[in-house]
Formats: sequence, C-alpha cells, structure tokens
Amino acid sequence: MSDELSYCVAIKPLAFFRSSEHVNRVDVHKLAASIADTGVWTTPIPVDSETGIIMDGNHRASAAALLRLRYVPCVLLSYGDARVSVTHWRTGEPFRVAGIYEPILGAGQVLPYKTTRHRFAPALPRTAIDLAVLR
Repeated sequence: MSDELSYCVAIKPLAFFRSSEHVNRVDVHKLAASIADTGVWTTPIPVDSETGIIMDGNHRASAAALLRLRYVPCVLLSYGDARVSVTHWRTGEPFRVAGIYEPILGAGQVLPYKTTRHRFAPALPRTAIDLAVLR
C-alpha cells in the first residue's frame, strides 16, 4: 500500500476532541458498556488534525468520557484529504465543509444528530489498545 493511502493511529488527550454532532445518550451508554466488557479500544476516531473536530465517532468520544479515559486513539486527517468525503446523512448530497466549521468553531454549537456522513477510502484501521493504557 502506498504511503499516501495508509493511515497513522495517534493517541490524543480526550480534551483535544471537539464534538461535531449530538449523540443518542442510550447508545453512548451501550457502547461504553461494550468497550468496558472487551477491555480494548478497537476503533480509532477520525478527527480534523487542526481543530480536533470529530469527523466520525461522537458516540465513541462520549463513551470514552463515561469510561473516564484520559487518552483516545484517533486518525488525524483534514477535510482537504482526498481519502475523506462528507455528505448529508439523509440526502447523500455533498456537504459543505464550512457548514461543519462555522457552527462548531464560530458559535460553539454542535450539529444535530446524524447530519453528516463521513466516508474514508481506504477504510480506517482497527486497533486493540488495552483500556488501562488510555486511563
């Protein structure tokens, strides 16, 4: 695989991450229980490297907070990266990236639940990081 297609998993403090969309609290609690049961973190959160805005994984970040993790595995990307595409969740139409930055960075507000859908090509990597390392 060429270097421009591969991803690097980083470990960042939970405080680095900025929520981008509202979450379903029931799903967050279920996810936190599932992660705690396995004892490992398997899915890094793709995040904008400059702003910390979560591209996909708001539920995982909220679950990490419930689990009182200090650090979370992530993949640092940018919206200009050719491996990232973002569309409207309901229509599938391309989503204007400024429509993500403006409310979050400008007004300090997150988008409604299931506003955007991020796709990554190739698929993001998996991990098996013991939760004790992330506490």
